[in-house]
Amino acid sequence: MDELHFPPSVIAGALLEGFLAVLLPIVLLIIWLIKTKAKLVPFWVGCLVFPVFALMIEGGCAFVITFIDKKTLGLLSEPLPLYIFSSAMAGIFEETGRLVGMKTLMRKYKDKRDAVTYGIGHGGIESILLIGGAAALTLFIALFTNAGMLELFTANYNDELKETFLTNVRTMTENTFSTYMLGFFERISAIILHVSLSVLVFAGVRIKGKLWLYPLAIFLHFAADCTVILPKVLDTPLWLFELIFFAISVALAVAVAIYYKSLPQVLGDESAPQL
Repeated sequence: MDELHFPPSVIAGALLEGFLAVLLPIVLLIIWLIKTKAKLVPFWVGCLVFPVFALMIEGGCAFVITFIDKKTLGLLSEPLPLYIFSSAMAGIFEETGRLVGMKTLMRKYKDKRDAVTYGIGHGGIESILLIGGAAALTLFIALFTNAGMLELFTANYNDELKETFLTNVRTMTENTFSTYMLGFFERISAIILHVSLSVLVFAGVRIKGKLWLYPLAIFLHFAADCTVILPKVLDTPLWLFELIFFAISVALAVAVAIYYKSLPQVLGDESAPQL
């Protein structure tokens, strides 16, 4: 454990990534509200839906599926099936969360601006919890590691668990500053994607005959997330994955922006199909 040390570049990278990951959705929200005078409640709905559906419900279902069915657990020990499964779960549960949130907590909100506000909340809280939280954890472990107190974490671990933990810490120490900046760049792409998908699901809920936009959003979410297969399975550079993911998110955003402009300002809930 003594040889493990977090270099200043890793600490600076984690600190900056975490700060930017928290700042990004706040700045986007402020700019959006000032520019459009949109209502704030849809933002908080998005902030609620993501942890409930993506972290709690999705996480619980994944736990049940993988730990009760041994065949599934064995299959998901391979990287390719694992990332396809994870992408499918994210698409299904996050888009269903969007649907439920918009049909219930946002049932009185019919202005198309509310879809964008919701998307900033959904993607923003993901950025804060996942990236901001991971950065905080990195800094916490770095503090203890560089102070020579890493054994406080492993005092009650068995040999196997201790080795796994130390391997993970060693990997963290080998990250570069650019790794963390790419992580923040990914959040930009993810928020763009979340806003686009939110517009599609919102239109699907509010416009009669457009509920097919909900399964379309699931597929698009799944397809975008599958790009993670590139660095994880095909061993391509991380920056290539980030560029492809960004390109997909921007291309979808352009198409959705054109559709968004064609929508009436207020979408009548009375014309939406019943679920």
